[in-house]
Amino acid sequence: MKLRKTVIAIGLASLGASVSLGVQADEEKSPHSVTGNLTLTTDYIVRGLSQTGRKPAVQGTLEYGHASGLYAGTFWSNISFPGDFFGRAAPGVNGAVYGGNSDISASLEIDLYGGFRNKIGEDLGYDVGYVYYYYPGRYKLDTGFTNGLKTPNTAEVYVAGSWKWITAKLYWAVTDGVFMIGDAKGTYYADLSATYPIAEGINLVGHIGTWRFNGEMQAYKNLGLKNDVFNVVDWKVGATADWGGITWGAYYWRSNAKETVTGTAPVAVWADRFGEAVGDGQFFVTATKAF
Repeated sequence: MKLRKTVIAIGLASLGASVSLGVQADEEKSPHSVTGNLTLTTDYIVRGLSQTGRKPAVQGTLEYGHASGLYAGTFWSNISFPGDFFGRAAPGVNGAVYGGNSDISASLEIDLYGGFRNKIGEDLGYDVGYVYYYYPGRYKLDTGFTNGLKTPNTAEVYVAGSWKWITAKLYWAVTDGVFMIGDAKGTYYADLSATYPIAEGINLVGHIGTWRFNGEMQAYKNLGLKNDVFNVVDWKVGATADWGGITWGAYYWRSNAKETVTGTAPVAVWADRFGEAVGDGQFFVTATKAF
C-alpha cells in the first residue's frame, strides 16, 4: 500500500511537472515581443552629416515584433538641422550664401517605420519596409528666397539583404520633398555595412554609403544647378563593446559632402547658417542601454 501511494505521488508530481513545463513552454513561445533602447551620443550623424550641429543627442527606440517577421517601431532624437540649414543666416555670416530667409523652429525627429524581415537558412536574411521621418515644429518657409523649399518630413521605402555580418540596404524616397530639398522624389541612398565580432561582446564596425539626389529644386535650378549637387559618399569605421549592461561605441565618420558650389552665383550645399560644413570628419562616442 505504501509503495502504491509512493508510485501515485511520483506520478502526480511528474504530471504536475509536465503541466508546469507545458505552461512555461507556451509562455516562451509567445509570438509577440517588444524591445527598445536608450542612446546617448556626442553627435547625431546620418549619412555622414551631423543632424545636431556637432552637439550631443538623446535618442530612443521602441519596436514591436512578431514571430512571423512583421515589425513596427518608432525612433526619437533631438535635432537642429532644419533651422541650421535653412533658417536665417547667423550674425556676421554671408546670408547670400549660407542659410536662408526662413523662420524655422524644430528640435525633434520622430521616425515611424514598419516592415517584414526574416532569414533564409542560418546565414542569409532579408528586410523590406517603409519609414516616415517626421519633424514637428514651426516652419515659416520663405519660398521666394529659396524657391521650391519643402518641410523636412520625408518618406522612404527600403529593401535589405544580409549574409552573416554584412548587410546591404537601399532606401528610395517616395515623397517630393527629401529633407527640405524639393522636387527630389526618386532620390536614393545605398548602404553597405559590416559588424564583425572579434571577441565576446566586442565588434568591429565598418560602413560605406552613397546618397544620390534626383530632380531640380527651383532655387538651385535658377543658378544653373541640379539637385545632384547634394550627392554624398560617406564612410564610417569604429567598434562596439558590451560592458556593465551598456553597449559602448566609438566611431569616426566622414563624407565628401560639398560645403558650397558655384552656379551663376555661389551657394551653400552641405554648410549650415553659421558657415560651417556638416559633413567633415567627426569622431563620436555612444552609450546604449537595451531593454
